[in-house]
Amino acid sequence: KNTGEWIAKCQTFEGGFGSRPGTEAHGGYTFCSLAALILLNKTHLIDKEQLLHWAVHRQMRFEGGFQGRTNKMVDGCYSFWQGGVFPLLHHIISPGNPDCLNKDGWLFSQVALQDYILFCCQYLAVGWSTSLGNQETTITAATASVVYPLPSIHSMTLS
Repeated sequence: KNTGEWIAKCQTFEGGFGSRPGTEAHGGYTFCSLAALILLNKTHLIDKEQLLHWAVHRQMRFEGGFQGRTNKMVDGCYSFWQGGVFPLLHHIISPGNPDCLNKDGWLFSQVALQDYILFCCQYLAVGWSTSLGNQETTITAATASVVYPLPSIHSMTLS
């Protein structure tokens, strides 16, 4: 009955969502919380501007991928969850403000994310991994590799 209200209470001071009220913002919980609020038509209960601010600051400049939590390492799983937040935010922000968002891309560097996934999460021996040097986790990062549009993939030459 009050699902949307409870989810909204999980939004942290940073703008993302934790697993329950009062916990740290996390990329996976943020994606799932925002998707649920959209389905419940309850996005008016959250601070969308703060969420956008938190989300855009999760892409790391050097690596190009996303971190799932503040001050944590970048990895392929978080790149999936955090990258997936942007189409949802675009869905709820753009109807009232059609000119505020770029219609040709998201509010993060798609090329940097693509490079991170292709060059840091791919291993010939095991397939996809969550991060550079981590060959144990192979399944979730593969999901990240197929979800994002790869605008410049056709111009790449892989040897």
